[in-house]
Amino acid sequence: MLTINSTSIKLKSLRITASQELASEDASGQSSSTESAETGAKAKMLTVTGYILFEDAGHLSDLFNMAEAVEAGARMIYRISNRTASTLGIKQVRFASKIDAVEQDSTRQWRVNFSLAEYRSVPEKKEQRLPEATANQQGGEVSADSEKVGVQYASLDKLLTENFGQLRT
Repeated sequence: MLTINSTSIKLKSLRITASQELASEDASGQSSSTESAETGAKAKMLTVTGYILFEDAGHLSDLFNMAEAVEAGARMIYRISNRTASTLGIKQVRFASKIDAVEQDSTRQWRVNFSLAEYRSVPEKKEQRLPEATANQQGGEVSADSEKVGVQYASLDKLLTENFGQLRT
């Protein structure tokens, strides 16, 4: 059973496949190292497949209208209700990639495929709750005769002394 915004999507032989890209980049440079830099967990994707009978052409039309819907210049966001989506913590989705309907003449129905991308994923929410990282300011002393007031130059000795002082206390 698949429900999007309280609308039941009536597909025979409904199949939902979940996937998620775990992005990383090669960090080995020119060496043969296997090191990689984690670049985050991307939104989960749900690939939906099923069949709509020719006599239920209105359902196919409604599904395509939902996929095309736009709100404030962006693809419409829908609330989803489905066992797989609930298990993975997916509450909101957008139609993604493409939607297609292929006629199956021998069985008088359309084979429908479409993808739903998670909106506001759990990793995204966690990332947004983190305090914004500020750039490290280099410490040091500004000479009195410096023309650039407010510019600080790094003083490694001063920073090491302060850090060791804090560690001792």
